[in-house]
Parts: sequence; C-alpha cells; structure tokens
Amino acid sequence: MRTQQLCDADEVTTWISVTTTVCEDGRMPLRGYLDGFQPPVDTSVLVDATPWLDDPLFWPAFLLAPGGSWAAAVAFDADPADVEVYAEEMHQHDNWPFISLDLARGHRLHILFRNSDGDSGWDYLVQPAGSDTAITAAALEGGFQGPALSWSELVKTASQPNSKHGPAERLLLLLPAAGDSGIPPEAHDVVTSAVTAVGAKHRQDNVARELLIASHRFWGDSDWGERNGLPVCLGVHSPRHSGASQDRLALMAEAFGG
Repeated sequence: MRTQQLCDADEVTTWISVTTTVCEDGRMPLRGYLDGFQPPVDTSVLVDATPWLDDPLFWPAFLLAPGGSWAAAVAFDADPADVEVYAEEMHQHDNWPFISLDLARGHRLHILFRNSDGDSGWDYLVQPAGSDTAITAAALEGGFQGPALSWSELVKTASQPNSKHGPAERLLLLLPAAGDSGIPPEAHDVVTSAVTAVGAKHRQDNVARELLIASHRFWGDSDWGERNGLPVCLGVHSPRHSGASQDRLALMAEAFGG
C-alpha cells in the first residue's frame, strides 16, 4: 500500500491521497483491461480513489468533468479555479484512479479515469462476480461507447443496499454512463435531491439540469427495447446493442437490474 502527494498548485494546495490497491489473492484489479493498451500500461498506475469522495472538492470536480456541469463549483461554494486544479490533478497521466461500486449478484463496477496521453476519458467497467475480467459498459471521451444503462436501471442500481456508498453517491457516479430518451419528468427532482445530499448548497436544480443534458452528449437520445426478455439499447454505440451476445446482455441485465 502506497500513499503519495499528487499536487501542490501555486495558491491552492490540493491533497489527494492515492492508494495502490491489491486484491486479496495478490492480483491487481482490472489486469485484463490494461492488456489492450499500446504501449502497455503498468498496473502500478491503478489507484483506488474511493477516499477522494470525502474531499470537499471531489464532487464539484467530478460533476464538472465526467458529469458536464459547469454550475457545480458554485453549487458547492467552491472556487471554480480550485475545482479546475483538482480536476486536472485527477487526470494526471501517471495515475489512473478508479472508484468501485458493488452491483447486484456480486458483480462490481469500476469507474476508471483513463488518463492515457492522447486518449483520456472515463471508462465504466463491469467486473463479473468471481472474475477479474473487466467488460466495458461505457466509455466517455475517445472512442466512446454507451450508454451503459437506462434511467430505470440507474435508479434501481443506485438504491441497492451498500455500506460504502449511499444512494445519492451511487446515482451521481453512475449518471454519466446512463442514457435514455424516456427519462421521466421526476428525474430532475431525483438528481436535484442527490446533488443536495452530497453537499451542494445552491443552484442544485441548475446542476441537475446540466447533468441530465450532459448525459446525452456522447450518444444522444437512446431508446431501449427487449431481445429475448433482456433489455437492449437501440443506440448504435452501446455495448448492450441488439447484436450483442446473449451472455453479455444477460450479465449486464443482472448487474444493473438485479
């Protein structure tokens, strides 16, 4: 386990504790995911960013970067310059932070900051129960893929019992990977409540509106249907498109729907 200082800006000193994480069996998580990069990416760049959620600058920075909300800094009473510095430090090329969420039936989701030089972005990776295989559910920026889940699946996944992350945190962490042309009118109130729950004090409704709009910025409006009783995304960019294998569709449906 290793902890290090990541940044010391001119007038703003931001401390982000970074811990290299090893599985109980000695393997690094997401090892298979890194195999596809050229030049190869060493597992030492993977850092568990879960403790960052307690930093007062994390949520405005996350809601700005993957989330796409420019109002987030003001909503959290944060200096926009401080938030931008923090966001930049989250995207240093020598560290690939990830945040892990428990899903249904023992599956897990890793939200990875893909800080590759020239191909940076955010990947949402499903790790099937009992495996260290990482399956891309969504990729934001670069060769984007998605959405990973529909609005109803987002709400259901966010509300699953979890000792590490509450429903509001889970919903906001997952929202950038969601996409659904059938989002109900109450979605704005749901997201507004979540933004308030993680510490926003002003303009929560503006942040919610920006987050919901930004969730469509990569793949546009996405309709959902069924194939053999399993949810499929009718958008061409989603890994859950109608031509995906039955096994993959079943895995994603189980992970996000229970």
